[in-house]
Amino acid sequence: MQKLLFRFFAVYFFIYIFPFPVQYIPSAVPLNIWLWFNRFWDLLVSWTGKNVLHLSYPITVKPNGSGDTTYNYVQLFLFAAFALIGAIIWSFTDRKRKSYDLLLYWLTVYVRYYLAFIMISYGLYKIVKTQFPFPFSDLAKTYGDMSPMGLLWRFMGYSTAFNVFTGLAEATGGFLLLFRKTTTFGSLVCITVLSNVVAINFCYDVPVKLLSSNLLLMAIFIAAPDMQRLINFFFRNKAVPAVNIQPKFYKRWTKITWIAVKILLIGTVLLTTISSVWKGYKSYGDEAMLKQPMFGIYNVIKFVKNKDTLPPLTTDSLQWKQLNILLSNEATIKMMNDSEKRYSLNVDTVNKTFNLFAYSYAYHLGRFSYFYPDATHLAFAGTLQNDSVYILMQKIDFNKTRLISRGFHWVNEYPYNK
Repeated sequence: MQKLLFRFFAVYFFIYIFPFPVQYIPSAVPLNIWLWFNRFWDLLVSWTGKNVLHLSYPITVKPNGSGDTTYNYVQLFLFAAFALIGAIIWSFTDRKRKSYDLLLYWLTVYVRYYLAFIMISYGLYKIVKTQFPFPFSDLAKTYGDMSPMGLLWRFMGYSTAFNVFTGLAEATGGFLLLFRKTTTFGSLVCITVLSNVVAINFCYDVPVKLLSSNLLLMAIFIAAPDMQRLINFFFRNKAVPAVNIQPKFYKRWTKITWIAVKILLIGTVLLTTISSVWKGYKSYGDEAMLKQPMFGIYNVIKFVKNKDTLPPLTTDSLQWKQLNILLSNEATIKMMNDSEKRYSLNVDTVNKTFNLFAYSYAYHLGRFSYFYPDATHLAFAGTLQNDSVYILMQKIDFNKTRLISRGFHWVNEYPYNK
C-alpha cells in the first residue's frame, strides 16, 4: 500500500506541477510548444466534460482569476485519473522493486521547491502590500453590498502590519523548504499557514480552493516521511534520534554543479517574482493609488446635460451619482439607479484633460477637461456620447471615515466596536 500510494502521488504531483520550473526560464521552450501544451489540455478537458462526465453545459470558461472553474475541476479529475492509471500500470511493471528511496528523495525535492516558490511568492505579495490593497474603493459602500470574498479582501487590506505578518509566515515556510536540514520544520510551518488559508478560502468563498488544498497536500506529503518521529516527539514524549541526512552527490564536481544549479534556479525565480510583485505594487498598491490623477471618490452634486440641469431621479440609469477613481487609468461610475459600470481613462495631466472609454478601451465615450474649483470639489466639462455635459462633484474626505480616523490605541478603557 505504501508503494502504491507513492506511485500515485509521484504521478499526480508531477502532472500537477509540470511545467515547473521551465516557465521561469526566459525562452527556454518555444512559444508554439506552450500553445500546443495548453491546446492539449483544452481539448482533453472539453472532451472529458462532454463524453465522460456528461456535463449539461460546454466548458467555455478557461482558467482565469478564478482557479475553481469547471475547467479546473475537470482537469483535476483528469490528474487524479491519470495518476491512478499510472500507479496501477507502474505497480504491475515494477512490482519486484523493494524500495523507492532515491526516487522519493528527488520527488520530494521537486515538490518542496515548487511549494517553496509558491509560498515565497504569496508571501512577497503581502509583505509588499499588493495582494490586498487598502479598501479605498469601498469606503462609500454599505456592508451588505460586499461579497464574502470582498469582505475578506477589505478586512485584509485595512492593515499593512497584518499583511506583513502573514506574508512573513508564508515566505518563511517557503524559504525553509529550500534546504534539507530545515525541510521538516518548513513543512510544518507551511501546514500551519496553509490550513488557515484553506479554511479562509472555503469559508469566504475565495476561488482558490483547489490550489490551496493541493498546496496543503504537498506540505503534508513533504512532512510524511518524518510523521512517526513527529508523533513520538509531540505526543509520546519519546526521544527522537537525528535523521542522517546524507548528501546525494559525493564527487566534488557534482556537488559544485548542483550548488550552481540551485543558486541559479533560486535566483531566477526570486528575481522574476520580485519583479512581478514590484510591478504590481507600482500599478495597484496603496501608494500607486494615492498618486493617481483625480484619485478619490466623488459624489455628484450637479449634472448638466446640453445646458439642462438634470433632476436627481433615482430611476435614471444614465445620470452619474458617484465617481470612483482609484486605480491607474480606470474608473467606476455609479448611476442614479445605483447600477455600476467600469470605464477606462486616458488622462493628460499637463493639459488637464482625459478621454473616457468603455472598459478595456472597447470604444470611445467622451472627452473632458477637468479642474478643481476648490480643495474639495472636482468638475468635468466636455462631451459624453455627443452630448455636452458639465459635472460638479464633491470629494469624500477619507480621513473623516471611522475606519481611517480611529487608528491604533494601546489603551482602550471601553471596546470601540462600531
